[in-house]
Amino acid sequence: MKNMRQVGVWVLMTAMILSGCGYTRKTVLPRNIKTIYVETVKNKLKVEDIYAYQPGLEMDITNAVIRRLHQDGTVKVAEQKNADAILKTDLLAFEQEGLRFNQLEEVKEYRLFIVVKLRLVDAKTGDLIWEEPNFTGDNEFYVTSVTSIGEQKAAMDAVDRLAYNIVDRIVEDW
Repeated sequence: MKNMRQVGVWVLMTAMILSGCGYTRKTVLPRNIKTIYVETVKNKLKVEDIYAYQPGLEMDITNAVIRRLHQDGTVKVAEQKNADAILKTDLLAFEQEGLRFNQLEEVKEYRLFIVVKLRLVDAKTGDLIWEEPNFTGDNEFYVTSVTSIGEQKAAMDAVDRLAYNIVDRIVEDW
């Protein structure tokens, strides 16, 4: 009887492991897309929104996306003339908003948002593969005695999160 119960548990566990958890990862790219060129992010921030901007943000985003594509390995990063697809990115917003406040209504924690417009274009035909008009990366940071350091780290973390999300959007369909 004990052996039958162990066999039953073993069969049940094996079935659960083999069945997975109900979702699959599959590439959303057409089969002919094996290489990608990442254009430098273009700054499309409105002049009145520049107060929160950090210089070099466009290059930080571009480099983070390239690093993430290298890590992922689904598509290879290539020069424009050798690429099957081109990723075009416009920086639309770099904002921060108060998230937590003290009793005096002073901000104690901020959330940074980076909003971009993404377009993946077939390099050979110029046809649009897909477009995301408002794609975001975000991060939170606490106000400290050295606020600028916290804000810079939060911005870099938001850039990394954005890059991760962009690459997931390029290669996966959940």
